[in-house]
Amino acid sequence: MFVKHDVTNYVAVEGPLDYVFHFASPASPIDYLKLPIQTLKVGSLGTHNCLGLAKAKGARFLIASTSEVYATPWCTRSARSTGAT
Repeated sequence: MFVKHDVTNYVAVEGPLDYVFHFASPASPIDYLKLPIQTLKVGSLGTHNCLGLAKAKGARFLIASTSEVYATPWCTRSARSTGAT
């Protein structure tokens, strides 16, 4: 079942759930600049609310984030460890 919902608000779903997938965040640095508070709310309150749903239902939880939280896209793990760019 797919549920379109503002995850910054309480999340309630009828019936049993096996999984909760949290993919509700803008994935563009341009969007981050346009909507900084909303982006932070989705990341914090949205995750809190989705985790609460998963806990209440005994469901597994998966959150997806973007590559921007790890490093610049052109900077690989090996390049970071060797100092190369």
